[in-house]
Amino acid sequence: MAAARGEPFMAQLSEVQAAVFAALFSGSQALSNQLLAHPEWFGVLNPDALQFPRREQGLRKEVGEWLPGLIQSRDYAGALTRLRKFKQKEMLRIAARDLSRRGGISEITREISDVADVCLGGVWQVCAERIAERFGNPWHRDADGRWRPTAFCLLGMGKLGGQELNYSSDVDVLFLYGDEGEVFREPPGSGKANKPVLANHAYFNRFAESFIEEVSRMGAEGMLFRIDLRLRPEGESGPLTRSLAGYENYYAQWGQTWERMMLIKTRRVAGDEGLGAEFLEMIQPFRYPRTIQPSVLHEIGAMKDRIETEVLREGELDRNVKLGRGGIREIEFLAQAQQLLHAGRQPFLQTAQTLPCLEKLAQYGLIATEDAVALEQAYSFLRDVEHRLQMEENLQTHTISGPGPALLRLARLMGLNSEKDFEAVRQKHTSRVRRTFAGLFKSEQPEAPSDALPPDFEGSAEAWKILLAEYSFVNVDTAFRLLREFVHGPGYVHVSQRTVNFARNLLSRLLALCPRRGTSAGVPAQKGKPRTVLSDPDR
Repeated sequence: MAAARGEPFMAQLSEVQAAVFAALFSGSQALSNQLLAHPEWFGVLNPDALQFPRREQGLRKEVGEWLPGLIQSRDYAGALTRLRKFKQKEMLRIAARDLSRRGGISEITREISDVADVCLGGVWQVCAERIAERFGNPWHRDADGRWRPTAFCLLGMGKLGGQELNYSSDVDVLFLYGDEGEVFREPPGSGKANKPVLANHAYFNRFAESFIEEVSRMGAEGMLFRIDLRLRPEGESGPLTRSLAGYENYYAQWGQTWERMMLIKTRRVAGDEGLGAEFLEMIQPFRYPRTIQPSVLHEIGAMKDRIETEVLREGELDRNVKLGRGGIREIEFLAQAQQLLHAGRQPFLQTAQTLPCLEKLAQYGLIATEDAVALEQAYSFLRDVEHRLQMEENLQTHTISGPGPALLRLARLMGLNSEKDFEAVRQKHTSRVRRTFAGLFKSEQPEAPSDALPPDFEGSAEAWKILLAEYSFVNVDTAFRLLREFVHGPGYVHVSQRTVNFARNLLSRLLALCPRRGTSAGVPAQKGKPRTVLSDPDR
């Protein structure tokens, strides 16, 4: 259908333009439909324009020509609509460059990330103007007691922070404000009767809620981005916004290994530059520690094991290019683990991007050059596959379909002639990634008896009670309740993951002292002799 509707265009194209146009139509039904809905965007397929990537400065200049005027005239809805159209047009251009092989994976992901930065920055400006118009502006007192304007900024993490976004990425963000204080309609201390309207924390929460709503709003022009807040301190149960001091206290007391890894890719995306720089300076010793226990490799390996067992659906383990065996996440974990171990003492390794990190690890002799080259090639191939999967209907998918027309189409989009050729190349890359990943993580893992325990207490009560009965506990319901409280606390205090892991290891040692069914203190039970029984722990 789409191809038929495109035939009148094709007759007017040069040979090069026709090749680009055909690549776009064969690569993504969703993107080609956008082009047919907006024929005025046809100019973005000019081969000369596609030869080189657009720089962030050019994108900001284009938006800067119309966004300030719309904000000044208070046409906020018009500004947001135009931002969504701008994003769709630029994604069309980037996809055309990608499918016609005019840009490598690093260029394509950087361009997508630059578009995201410009769009998120534009929404930030709209929301900042709108909330200030309604409530006023936030202030706080400095060390000398003088009132100062309170800054606010947006931090990007994950693929947004690393400038490695794909076509259907969520954007992982943190909201940061400078200090606690109050909101005034007029500057405090100006001599006017001026009562505070809100506390700063409430003000910035409203700002963040408005920002999230507009970024994720689905309009006729589509949606800008899905916002993911799960990487913030305490996850979904944590506060939406925090002050600089709040983040500092959290990471100092409760910060976990996965949060160190997450912060490696953190950068300021919108809002106050000075505050963003202060945050990055504050977290520097946490994300790049000068010394860290090698057992961190075990933690990271355990994270990947949990992803494979708890996140992936049945049948996806070998077909999910992101989270499966030998996938993108294993390459990222490998690079970030080496950064945690070495980048605090070797600043040259401090980079948010995966491919440059692999190259630097090889230069420093931390991984073999041939391994680095193989990982770089695998990363580029798997990210290409991921992009072509997501182009189809702009879906957030990472799973390759089974044999059939869809797989054949994917193979041809990857420049391969058959499903068999595609699978051979994919297996070559994923097996090499898996082998390298296992060589670092599995060989370094200490014995961890706690791994034999059920994954958690929540959702695994039956498994725990079966295990406790196996270890001769008489009142398994009471034992389960007490052990859960031992590991996770009474429920009204925050318990760090480090403490949870330590408690689980202690549980393994405790169970090792308990006679299992058919044994007594490690000795097989004999007929006619009662077993030693560790009964109700309340006794």
